[in-house]
Amino acid sequence: MVCTWLIDSDQFESAKESLDYFGERRTDRSTSTKFQGVETPSQSRYVGYYEILKNKYNLKLPPERQLKIKNLKIYSTLMKMLLCSLTQLFFDSENNSVVIGVEDSPVISGDVKVRFESRALPKGYDDCPFFFWFNTSFIENNRLYLPRNELDNPHKSKTWKIYSEKFAVEVNFTEP
Repeated sequence: MVCTWLIDSDQFESAKESLDYFGERRTDRSTSTKFQGVETPSQSRYVGYYEILKNKYNLKLPPERQLKIKNLKIYSTLMKMLLCSLTQLFFDSENNSVVIGVEDSPVISGDVKVRFESRALPKGYDDCPFFFWFNTSFIENNRLYLPRNELDNPHKSKTWKIYSEKFAVEVNFTEP
């Protein structure tokens, strides 16, 4: 909320500037070197949404978008090996990804949370390996691509032995 206020009050024009400033001000370097900014990538994503809301939509809500999830792609060789033993998936070796097709997806609109469950992967915050939030009104070209640093849990360096630098999730949508 503080970061969106910094944008709203014209202290900063961009989400990045606001998030950087907030993190620097919140971090007490005398007690720790750990950066104490916004906790999760999803929270930062929503600060970015506010920047768009202010600069593109003049603080009016963007048009509502109803979407259906067509498929999810998970990029990373390690993830493919871990998922292989758990379920039948389509492996796209050309793109080094696993494609999870979603049949009969419900129509989604507004704020959406996606959680991934796995017995083979350690659970992090929210009692799952990784998750993310997004808002359908901000989806462009019916695609959402989130690299490791934009996913909740894999963004933390302590998980990088499991989630390689190329780990990412792509969500492809269709119109209902």
